[in-house]
Amino acid sequence: MKKIILLTIILLMGQNFANAHTCENETVKCPIDGKNVTFCVTMSMTTFGSFKDFQKQGAIGEHYEGLINTCPKCHFSGYIDDFKTELNGEEKIKIKEYLTKFDDTKIDDAKQCLIAGEIKELQKKSNKEIAFCYVTGSYLLRNNDKQVEFRKELQSKAKDNLISALDKNEYEDKSVIANINYLIAEMERRIGNFDEAIKHYDLAINDSNKKDWVEEIAKEQKELAVKKDENNKI
Repeated sequence: MKKIILLTIILLMGQNFANAHTCENETVKCPIDGKNVTFCVTMSMTTFGSFKDFQKQGAIGEHYEGLINTCPKCHFSGYIDDFKTELNGEEKIKIKEYLTKFDDTKIDDAKQCLIAGEIKELQKKSNKEIAFCYVTGSYLLRNNDKQVEFRKELQSKAKDNLISALDKNEYEDKSVIANINYLIAEMERRIGNFDEAIKHYDLAINDSNKKDWVEEIAKEQKELAVKKDENNKI
């Protein structure tokens, strides 16, 4: 019997290990100064649902921490594809000038997301692309009670860019628009802009192209906004 129990435990451990987050290192060069930067690129992970702001839950390891990285020399930050993209001379000058304000700053994972988003703003990338740099940063600060104001800054930047993305018709799939309005509402609620949150929850709820799950979850979260609850843990 003990052998059977032990074998079962080993099999379960093996199954959990197989389902865990795995990644492979890939080294790229900083497009500003040529310094090597190593990303841990996610190869597999197991998710068990998500938080109310779409952050995945489960055996995801440091998936979000690994999405955006920074050059240890100049602090250029971005996704791995951003490091693989060649910059022209004008872009390099503009970005290098911007990065000087971080010369004496400790760059943590959330700060990397801020820098990545602001670099994309300098490059005039799409607002939806910019927004998710800031959204990712806010995920990393979900349980950080010491950086609440910074987390709210990221969420504010995220919702501003998501609103601009909608205004510019950056989402071709009309069924996604309700999702984005819902996410805007979540960002607004989490920073205490309850009236704006309610407005965007309603836009999501009343969208004729919305996906089946949107109405229920939007109504549920709208109740928090009505109660002026800016809970960020969920």
